[in-house]
Amino acid sequence: MSVVAILLLGWGTLLLSAWVSTALRDFNAHWARVMIPVALELVTGAGLLFRRRWAWVVGILTSAILVAEGLRRLLFVHVNIEWAVALIYYLAPAIVILVALLPGRARRAFLVE
Repeated sequence: MSVVAILLLGWGTLLLSAWVSTALRDFNAHWARVMIPVALELVTGAGLLFRRRWAWVVGILTSAILVAEGLRRLLFVHVNIEWAVALIYYLAPAIVILVALLPGRARRAFLVE
């Protein structure tokens, strides 16, 4: 579980640093829509790393938000590359969080052969 928590923290930090570097020149009103999932990923990763019980609830909430936004982008936004954005930024982190929240025995089915 520590590896997944570190991966979530690293991914969230990478997205945060990329957003901050572009936001300094292109700041717009949609920053909350971008930053809320990133902040939830960072909080979930920190909670899982420190083995807090509230991290499970935040992880489920984060996964639900990420899956909903990913499906919205896949179904309703018609841009050529939008499927890749939905998979990379929304659906893949949701799957990682959900696998991290599984009990140890069930998690091994995903991680071993």
